[in-house]
Amino acid sequence: MIKWGIIGPGTIANAFAKEVSKTEKGKLVAVYGRNEEKSKKFAKEYNLEKSYSNIDEFLNDKEIDAVYIATPHNYHMDFAIKCIKAKKHVLCEKPFSYNKKTSEEVLKLAKENNVFIMEALWTLFFPAIIKAKSWIDEGKIGKIKMITASFGFESEEDINSRLYNTNLAGGALLDVGIYPILFSNFIMNDVPQEINTTATMTNTGVDESDIISFKYKDNTLASLSCSIKVATDNTAVIYGEKGKIVIPSFWMAKKATLYSNNEEIVFEDEYKGTGYIYEIIEANNCILNNKIESDVASHKVTLELAKIMDEIRGQIGFIYPFEQI
Repeated sequence: MIKWGIIGPGTIANAFAKEVSKTEKGKLVAVYGRNEEKSKKFAKEYNLEKSYSNIDEFLNDKEIDAVYIATPHNYHMDFAIKCIKAKKHVLCEKPFSYNKKTSEEVLKLAKENNVFIMEALWTLFFPAIIKAKSWIDEGKIGKIKMITASFGFESEEDINSRLYNTNLAGGALLDVGIYPILFSNFIMNDVPQEINTTATMTNTGVDESDIISFKYKDNTLASLSCSIKVATDNTAVIYGEKGKIVIPSFWMAKKATLYSNNEEIVFEDEYKGTGYIYEIIEANNCILNNKIESDVASHKVTLELAKIMDEIRGQIGFIYPFEQI
């Protein structure tokens, strides 16, 4: 049994907490947050005996085996390092860190301390995504020619929001753009050879919307988009020579539809929860088997994502203030 602690009792942490209890090999035992009252309220809601507002006390709790980091993006690296040094295994919300250099530093430290660490790339573990991948591997749609994927939602421009604050590593790319990039690379089993990006920026200095084009070595194209200002259709489509696969809300996929040979085959995931359970099961199994990384959401995948997002931000001229230090 893996006993989990959570850092950052916010919205995502609530979703995670509800799912841990549904796994056979995981249990939530503690929470840390800077706001003592908020942490106590979270602990009470999930019947946790322990809530902390002191990070050192939290990390010194010998009952905690692994930690889920659910803070704003800019804090991911610092908390991951603290967890690793305390010999706590880590499941860190995406993006793993704000750039490739810092991601490499954290992963190197985890390996040196023999600590399991995984970026919470939950999309890779959804049965609907795995089914779509199996259809491709079986040749159901033939050679892939093009991929499209969008993830966008409406939000109010607010400098105090983590989405719009440069000091909190805000912007569309790191918040939601990571998903279509992850999806495209996963489907292709590859990274793009060519990347072209155009973006619009907010008055607060972060990227509001991005249009990203990929070209892979076999000439497959991907057209990807993300936004924190407009609600897109949030659908991914994989076009092949013999058909296509359509996945609504692909980043948290519940359904995939195959169109091929004048047939329509629908796969639906019957699980009723949000789906965090799948990545938690993966982390539980990896830790129990003394692995320091997942074979699916591997360190290599994390670094490839970070490198691509660095390239995209370079193209649109977007540097976070703390990267200039």
